[in-house]
Parts: sequence; C-alpha cells; structure tokens
Amino acid sequence: MTDGAARLRVLVVEDEPLIGMDIEDAVAGLGHDVVGPIAELDEALDLATIAALGCAILDINILGGNAYPVADILLKRGVPVLLLSGYGEQTLPERLHEEARLPKPFTGAQLDKEIRDLCARAVHPGQQERAEADLRRARE
Repeated sequence: MTDGAARLRVLVVEDEPLIGMDIEDAVAGLGHDVVGPIAELDEALDLATIAALGCAILDINILGGNAYPVADILLKRGVPVLLLSGYGEQTLPERLHEEARLPKPFTGAQLDKEIRDLCARAVHPGQQERAEADLRRARE
C-alpha cells in the first residue's frame, strides 16, 4: 500500500469487462481488495446490503437497470461511493449530485486520483461492523 493506510474492501460495479478490469487493476494496485467487478443490478444490491465494504465504485448504467438504488443503500450505510457515467450530472437524481463522479471516458491517471480520494473517505475495517452493531442495538 502506498500510504500505509488499512487495506480496504472496494465494491466495483461495472458491466463493461475491459473497464471493470482496469478499475480492478487500479484498486488492487493501491493495495486494496476488490469485491467484483459486479455487472448485474440484483447482485450489486445484495452486496451493497450485506457485504462489509470500505467504499464503492459504481457504473450508473449496468445490466438490469441503473445503480441508483445501490448507491442509496451504500450511502445510508455510510459507505462512500464514486459514480461512473458517460452521461452528464443532469441525468443523476438530485440526491446524488453531491457524490463524487468520474465521467467516462477517463484516463488511468484520473481513475487513480479518484480512487485515492475515495479510499481516503472510506469506512475502515472494524468501523462498518461497529456501525452495524450500533444500528442493530438502536432497533432493539
């Protein structure tokens, strides 16, 4: 790892195989673990709900629909997201306008910078488990 930070689990939701491999390589190159790449909405929703994750990189348009509900679940859990899209910000729901976004096409340098920024905001191992335990206790 380049900066001594904790190893993170990064969810990658991308249905274009070559882009998914590029993202996977960039995340792994920074010393983090990749969950994915996931191409289908149903699987992405399942992982967003149950997986211990530090952060997520989400292509907006994926097989089965768009990734907005995946982003909503993750953000509700406190997991930061990076949104990827070939469309402008105006196509995003207003609730996602403030989230980090990387327009397609992007360069390797742009991707690396955005992944570093995302990981700096990430939920580190142990924090997610504590937050989920606090949530369960609050519901009891």
